[in-house]
Amino acid sequence: MTPTSCRVCGRRLRSEKTRARGIGPVCARRTRQTTPHIPTPTPDHHIPGQDELPLVHHQPTLWSL
Repeated sequence: MTPTSCRVCGRRLRSEKTRARGIGPVCARRTRQTTPHIPTPTPDHHIPGQDELPLVHHQPTLWSL
């Protein structure tokens, strides 16, 4: 059985999407804003703006002989 009123404020839910979620669009926006954003951790060796290049076998040149 899907809820017909918002779990947060008790208002009537009108769309199927909000009924499935159980929370109205205004309350959903309000709760999304209060949830702190936790950034994804980056590896210690990562430098912003620097890309990793694939490793290739060293091909000898005239200067390396």
